[in-house]
Amino acid sequence: MKTQSSASLTEPVYDHILNLILNMELKPGDRIPEVTIAQELGVSRTPVRNALKQLENEGLVVIYPNRFVQVATYDDEMIQNLGIMRIAVDSMAVRLAIFRGSNEDFHRLRTLAEKCCIIDENAGRLERIRNDYLFHLQLSIIARNPVLEKYQSQFLRQMEVMLSYRFVEAMTASVTHLMIADAIEARDEELAVKLTTTHLAEFYHLKENFPFLLKNTHLL
Repeated sequence: MKTQSSASLTEPVYDHILNLILNMELKPGDRIPEVTIAQELGVSRTPVRNALKQLENEGLVVIYPNRFVQVATYDDEMIQNLGIMRIAVDSMAVRLAIFRGSNEDFHRLRTLAEKCCIIDENAGRLERIRNDYLFHLQLSIIARNPVLEKYQSQFLRQMEVMLSYRFVEAMTASVTHLMIADAIEARDEELAVKLTTTHLAEFYHLKENFPFLLKNTHLL
């Protein structure tokens, strides 16, 4: 690997560290062994540092300059703040998807939702988490708004990491995904937004502390 440039090595190093986090080999609060990772992958520390910087930009690790890097932790306040932003972004993604999406887009989204149900029955934890990520990201892709997609991708990556150690709460998401996909395909904006808001509010435990987020939602 050393014959490649540092820039070309950053992506595989990033993927490697991310997988360590998702597999819980590196848990929230753990220090990341930069030297060991570089040695295991046969690279210099430069692509490792570049990968860690990218992970920091995504809110997945915390860099303490000249000291160490550790996996980010998500306390209840951080999780709820993330949930509030997810509701705002996902609700807009749903509206734009209905406005800009094609029947082919909606069919693709429903296929992902159906896959969530199949995966919930037959697959492992990481595959289920990954499919949840892909479903919500597809909403932003259909919305055709690059800025929204960028922020959604970052939020979803944080959610993907969070789910890796709060997985039990994700188990009932597949049925909701299917309901959301059906509402979008029917171009029922009100129902699709209500389902999305309720789905996220329940997952992030926002009902009691932030009831105004569900002010116009009657599905509780």
